Amino acid sequence: MATENTILECIFDIHFDSNTVSESLLGDIANVEKFTNIIKLPLHQVPEAIRKNDPNLKLQPLYEIKSNESVDYRIMLGDNTIGLSVNNNYDSWEKSFFPKIKKLFTTILKTGKLNKINRIGLRYVDFLENENIFLTGKINININKKDTSTKTMFLRIESTEEEISYNKVITNNSKSSEKSDIGSIIDIVTFKDNQSYLIDENFDYDNFFNDINKLHILNENKFTEVISDEQAKKYNLQ
Repeated sequence: MATENTILECIFDIHFDSNTVSESLLGDIANVEKFTNIIKLPLHQVPEAIRKNDPNLKLQPLYEIKSNESVDYRIMLGDNTIGLSVNNNYDSWEKSFFPKIKKLFTTILKTGKLNKINRIGLRYVDFLENENIFLTGKINININKKDTSTKTMFLRIESTEEEISYNKVITNNSKSSEKSDIGSIIDIVTFKDNQSYLIDENFDYDNFFNDINKLHILNENKFTEVISDEQAKKYNLQ
């Protein structure tokens, strides 16, 4: 993704089945370098039986585990979900975030406490400060042959390519909590939930991480098809 500070947040997460509860993974996660600051989230106060039987709560995190690094890495842990996010100082997929994903999830999967992974997902939220992407990008929307690019718009696209689904939300005239100026937000989620990864002694780690990398490739492609060639060059995406 972009080398400049356009990325507000990047999140990779999984949904899984397990016979254990989230607390049993805390010690394993603490063994991953620098993830030691554990915070209980409000949902932790809800009884387990209620959480697991309510589809709106089942996949919500119970713990936030922060890294002591200068980069704001966080793990969000629930009974059926684990996510890794970075909120500032994003460097690159290959150099930093993907290796961090590999290290964390290899550690977790090798505990044998997860039975099956039902979904993998990757989300990038980018903010283009002081830009109206409907004017500067490759999107052209007309209503009754009238250009709408100067209007405040919210565009959502959902589709599937090569067995990977994606949701893309694009807004202009938006404000970010991190920025004072108005700009455009490009929020893209790529995910795979049409197959299960059975976790046993024959688990194929290479295939699993290759599928995660494919999420990133599609996510980046969906980003570059929105922005202009000049912006792609600026963000080192050409």
